[in-house]
Amino acid sequence: LPISLNLPQGSNVGEVTGNISNGVKIPMKWAESSSVALVPGTRFEQFDGNQVFYRINMPAASTINIKMKPEDGKKINLYALRQSLTGTQQVPPNVTSAISSEASYPIYANMGGGRRVQNKDKGYREVEFDSVNRGYSILIGVSGAEGETDGAFTLRIEIKPR
Repeated sequence: LPISLNLPQGSNVGEVTGNISNGVKIPMKWAESSSVALVPGTRFEQFDGNQVFYRINMPAASTINIKMKPEDGKKINLYALRQSLTGTQQVPPNVTSAISSEASYPIYANMGGGRRVQNKDKGYREVEFDSVNRGYSILIGVSGAEGETDGAFTLRIEIKPR
């Protein structure tokens, strides 16, 4: 089950630390369905380690920025699903749809023969959503990449009025 988060009273920023060793590996087939559209199957390797989940409510007329910084250069990535505040709030791998979804992982191309061309890594992962007339429930997934099952991270969430 996701860990529920709230920002500190009177603040629009909060931080929490965690470790993917507290999670489990989850099949990613749900993530490429057209009703979720999180990542293509060719990028499942970026989310095939242990995963931990958080949930936070996003108010109407706001922007939420979610940053995750892996410690010790561990291969850990980030994704988030925008879901309804009411009704069934699905958790992977039992996700059949999302209002919208964002993933953050290194940008690269596998060139064949075991060669990979990769952009410079910023050292953190980041996703952002905007809301207008209604609030949402945001499910945050922090996932090991390339089979990683242990690694500490800091999750920073900022919610600003629009």
